[in-house]
Amino acid sequence: MTIEQGTSPAAPPIHPVVVPRISTDPLDELVDRMRPALARAVEALQVAAVLEADGVTDRTARVEYGFPDVFALAQEVYRRLGPPADDPPAPAGGKHGRRQTVRLLLLHGPLYALPGAVFPAVLAEVGERDALMALTVAGVVGWACAGTVAYAAYQFLGADRPRRAALLLRFSVPAAAVTGVLAGMSMGGGRSLILLAVGQLTYQLSGTVLMFYRREGLQALAMAPAVTAGIAYLVDASLRGVALGTAAIGVTLVAVAALVCTRGRGTGKGSRVRMRRRSLLGVTAYGFLSAVFLLHAALPYLSHRLDIAIGVAPLILSMGFVEWRAERFRSQAVGLTRISLRPRDFERRVGTLVGREIGVCMAVPAGLGLVLLAALGFPGPESAVMVAAHVLLAGVYYLAFLLAGFERFGLLCCAILVALTLHLGVVQMVGRPVAPLADTTLYLGSVLALLAQFLLGLAPSVRQVRHFR
Repeated sequence: MTIEQGTSPAAPPIHPVVVPRISTDPLDELVDRMRPALARAVEALQVAAVLEADGVTDRTARVEYGFPDVFALAQEVYRRLGPPADDPPAPAGGKHGRRQTVRLLLLHGPLYALPGAVFPAVLAEVGERDALMALTVAGVVGWACAGTVAYAAYQFLGADRPRRAALLLRFSVPAAAVTGVLAGMSMGGGRSLILLAVGQLTYQLSGTVLMFYRREGLQALAMAPAVTAGIAYLVDASLRGVALGTAAIGVTLVAVAALVCTRGRGTGKGSRVRMRRRSLLGVTAYGFLSAVFLLHAALPYLSHRLDIAIGVAPLILSMGFVEWRAERFRSQAVGLTRISLRPRDFERRVGTLVGREIGVCMAVPAGLGLVLLAALGFPGPESAVMVAAHVLLAGVYYLAFLLAGFERFGLLCCAILVALTLHLGVVQMVGRPVAPLADTTLYLGSVLALLAQFLLGLAPSVRQVRHFR
């Protein structure tokens, strides 16, 4: 009698044996290998960028995986990856609410210009030549130092070391005062010149601290009496002492507020920070050259052609707007990666975005410039050309913010040096005093050259979708 297998009570129970599934599909192996790098991919274009960075070419896609090109391969890899992993939470302050936007628009630009209300009284007290020299030297040094300190502080903050950032910022305020003393002494000036250099540098570094902690309102509040007194001096020259006194008190209050803001700012150790000397030097050099380029054109006209020198005002007042637009760029570019199907499509869209944003950044100072020229009674073509140069500079600074985000400080510095050489070199070649209209036109040309260099330098980086994953 034949007993059917599996029906005999004496037969042992049958347990199915599961053999591990070994994939022979090279595409599955590719997906598994690339999964860590593509965990948060949200569209196939990002997958294509990572595959190309990993060395996958169109030939590889055809020969090894059977797809016509990298982009067809990326579509299938993206499908097999499944839903993207959850994005990590955005860092604090990474997104701007309405209050943050207003803070950038209304405070960051005008705060740079507040001490200007007291400059006429300072010029009368110290003397035009010494005052202009001190303000220029201190302004350039302060601009470079402020950029370097802010960059280093943000590096510490990004590594979760808020205490180290606070200590650095706290040290920068008294260091600025000491630097001002040394700068005043190096120019051979007396007490007034030294105090002027100290005040300028202390204000710039203290303002950097307050902007870092988003307490610019304290800075505006402390300087409000000085601005009022400076305007009153223009009406009544006997109020010069009041204007200077309130300015000194205002700068002191700004410094005190900065020092107070750095207290009790965390004790976490965070991760180790490896501060790159090359980046720090690049930030410092760019800040120095940027200040020189902005100030050198207006400096010769401060004493006798204020209508030309004041052409920088629309740019200064709109710098907060330019900064705000630059901070929005990354999120806009990330949005473009989600609607672009091919690299060329992304390149076209991001190019349009940059061009549109440059135009928007120039529109605001252009409107302010027209108001300024109308208030001055349209004094002459040289004044209009100077305003036009600073309108273009708004677009230049927008590009500079983007390039700084890619840490292209070498390009920034070289481009500014070329632009400075174009302006000052031609003036020197003429060998005689240049008429204001010719000088401002040359400056406008150097700004155009700077804009072109920044555009050419930005193009290779901004077109790569991998920067916006």
